[in-house]
Amino acid sequence: MKHLYFYLTVLIGTLFILSGCNDEWESELYTRMISLKAPINRDDVSVIYLRYKPDDEKVTFKLPVIVSGSRTNDHDYTVRIGVDNDTLNFLNIDKYTERTDLYYKQLPENFYEFPLQSCHIPAGTDVAHFDIDFKFSGLDLVDKWVLPLTVLPDPSYTLNTYKGRQKALLWVMPFNDYSGTYNAASMYVYFGDNTTKYMTASTREARVVDENTIFFYAGITEELAENRGDFKVKCEFLEPDEVSEIEDTHAEDGTSLYLKRGKLILSVENPALEFEVVGEPTYEIKEELDIDRPHIIKRFFTLTMEYKYKDTASSENIDFPYRCKGTMLMQRNVSTLIPDEDQAVFW
Repeated sequence: MKHLYFYLTVLIGTLFILSGCNDEWESELYTRMISLKAPINRDDVSVIYLRYKPDDEKVTFKLPVIVSGSRTNDHDYTVRIGVDNDTLNFLNIDKYTERTDLYYKQLPENFYEFPLQSCHIPAGTDVAHFDIDFKFSGLDLVDKWVLPLTVLPDPSYTLNTYKGRQKALLWVMPFNDYSGTYNAASMYVYFGDNTTKYMTASTREARVVDENTIFFYAGITEELAENRGDFKVKCEFLEPDEVSEIEDTHAEDGTSLYLKRGKLILSVENPALEFEVVGEPTYEIKEELDIDRPHIIKRFFTLTMEYKYKDTASSENIDFPYRCKGTMLMQRNVSTLIPDEDQAVFW
């Protein structure tokens, strides 16, 4: 009898546990909360690369809005999203203290707009997108422009405040066919008339001016210098003088590779530089397939140039003349399998 009682007790307990587990599995385990998907980099912001378009032509970024939970969302949500005017200030002070020239700047309203002020997440969907239309014409990328967004409170949903997941700090980075980080080890910078001893900067970051123009900083100007904007060199890519198709037996049908050569126009906005172009700057763009990954096109950029300028800002009494001569090189890898251009480029 004691053994029977024991077995019955175990059986009833097991059924109770299984029943409890089954109910738990069928119900939502967590509080459903609203988040913005904007993965941060080491600077606590999210870099978004968007194709530069001329004039007032818009480019749309789709910011993912997420409903968390252990089961598929079964409610309709209308999530209100607005500009966060506070977080960026705290981040700047914490990260850069008194170096205000390095602060992230809030993107002015004339460079973006929201087609809708809210994002609708229908039942049966865990992720929807909030559209943001950007216009980049006239945006000076000497500064770091960030659009800070936040989910606005509403009694119809709960914010996911864990590690600020209800916020998104979008560092807007327009790109064109020529922008990116160039290797500048072969761009020799001579002081004055010296022709033997030279200096180099390991890299030069080229940012967008317009659809065919980039800018970089002259010579060995530090890219974090307070007066870096005074040393901007614009580099416009003219239509190529030579375009030839490269045959590659590994290329899939519909994939064409090209070699392009053309001229560059160098210019500056600061007359104090006494900028002078020597000779005729040129560019070459050559494509090839990655041997191990044939869906990847490797695009090689070679910019060849020579120019002179004067640094009148480093000293009140002395002008420092420089002559720069050589090449800047960049490789851009692009996947042919990804239709979205901003995601196809390996940044």
